[in-house]
Amino acid sequence: MLVFLFVVGALIALVAVGLVLLPMFIDEQAVINLAQQQFKEATAGELVVEGNVDLGLFPELKINLGNTTIDLPPQADDGSRLVVTAQEVDIGLSVLAILSGSDEVGDVHLSGADVQILDNTGALQTQLTITELVAQGLNMAGQPIGLNGALAVAADPQSQPIEIRFDGAVRVPSTFDQVTLDGFSTEIIGALSAPVKTELSGTAKLSPLSADLDLNVNSPGGVIDADLNYNVAASPQIDLDFRSERLDLDRLQPANQGDGAADDSAAPSTPTTPDNAPASPAPPPMPLPVGPLKDLDMQLTISAGSLISAGQTVTNAQLLLRVVDGISDLEYLRGTLHEGQLDTQLTVDVRQPTVKVALAGGLKGVELNSLLTSLEKPNTAAGYVDMAWDVDTAGTSTQALQEGLDGELNVNGRNVEITSVSAQALLCSAVAQIQQTTLTQTFPETTEVTALDMKVRFEDGQAQLEPLNLGTPGVAISGVGMASLATLDFAATLQAQVNEELEAIDPACRIDDRYTGLDLPVNCAGNLADETGNLCRVDVEAIALQLLEREARSKLSKEADKLGEKAGNALKKLFGN
Repeated sequence: MLVFLFVVGALIALVAVGLVLLPMFIDEQAVINLAQQQFKEATAGELVVEGNVDLGLFPELKINLGNTTIDLPPQADDGSRLVVTAQEVDIGLSVLAILSGSDEVGDVHLSGADVQILDNTGALQTQLTITELVAQGLNMAGQPIGLNGALAVAADPQSQPIEIRFDGAVRVPSTFDQVTLDGFSTEIIGALSAPVKTELSGTAKLSPLSADLDLNVNSPGGVIDADLNYNVAASPQIDLDFRSERLDLDRLQPANQGDGAADDSAAPSTPTTPDNAPASPAPPPMPLPVGPLKDLDMQLTISAGSLISAGQTVTNAQLLLRVVDGISDLEYLRGTLHEGQLDTQLTVDVRQPTVKVALAGGLKGVELNSLLTSLEKPNTAAGYVDMAWDVDTAGTSTQALQEGLDGELNVNGRNVEITSVSAQALLCSAVAQIQQTTLTQTFPETTEVTALDMKVRFEDGQAQLEPLNLGTPGVAISGVGMASLATLDFAATLQAQVNEELEAIDPACRIDDRYTGLDLPVNCAGNLADETGNLCRVDVEAIALQLLEREARSKLSKEADKLGEKAGNALKKLFGN
């Protein structure tokens, strides 16, 4: 029995030694030729191995290929060509699976690979670098293949690459014409200020390149459920349908654009600049980042319970955006904003170096206090207004677009109350001061607006108020003004007229019948970003001057009448009366 076991052990040892030494007698070029033939028959593509080829048979069948290129041609006239160049490919084959006739090949480890997707003219469409890719249970029988790894995508050699890590399962048929994703997870780092995690399911066809995917995105701005359709041969090439309970666009900031705050302890000390030192030139305006819009062919629809942009929240938001041939057309953005109904359109044309923008739409029934509170001016006014805008602009930077605004904004109000000032108290105090009387009643602290009509005209970097018509019990106000879009400094000249309703509040507000129709000038100035209050004052000096002029003209007229018709008319003409 011991002799039998010794003989069996010796035979096993000889087999093991043979398996180790067998690769020394295998023609590696013959193996490569066979692999190229099989690959060409299966995919109509080319397999080129320019590096070393290492074979191993124990303890499993292994093939290591260096500097390997896979070239898959288009499967149709308008299809895409796929070229993969890898520094190293490790293939581990299951001997038992091969002996049993299984379709499973084994495992593949790919590292240092560049992937290029070319159109039918040979132009590059997509390029990425696979730092690592591991495929487990590799087969071409449509069975799940475990796939994990990482790849990097960069817009150009100077830009910071976007890293994508992935883990999941894919299925590839024997025809190798499509890939099906089963719960494929990805993590995208470097695109936004925080990582973005996604879950992908669906099918991608390789030629022509197309995909029909279900997408779930966990981003800094919220959780998004989406349908993603991509077809390189169709228009739009990318069709996205986003659904989200809450989507905060303000938090979807590009990477490396934080607040710029640095660690004070690590910051080097800056020498004090002498007072007489020449000022450093201001940096040039940053150009608009519109490059990706020039070649994008996309349609995007968004349905969001809350859509946040520029600090404003649109509820029940509906958005449709079409981007093609360098024109981005926001066909509509609808929803509720500060209790008002928003409906607006936007067009951005980036076909020329000077970007052109056109904005039109309206907001009906917006609640003023809610709107002003969002602009950090609470308790300024209440009530409801309707707005309509139609503006356009052009430029190569954000500053140029702001200063190039051209168009108008119309505002009409109803049930409006200005809570920060009382127009009756302001004007009645001025009238009492002029007539040297004393107020006897307490005035309301707010202004009840019975009529509001305002038009703002944008031109040459200015916002021109032309005109303003505002009515409140006892007072009618009209006027014009102007504000700088760059600095927000403003100035306005208003004309107020009082009537008997103001006298009903306090007799001290009664103006002598001789001064009926008297204009009460109100001058306003300041900065729109400042806290409201004490921005307007009644020009008492101008009112007093008007009264003196009227009194003088009245006396002159009486004296002229005493001189007779001919002399009186000459005197009146001389003094412009």
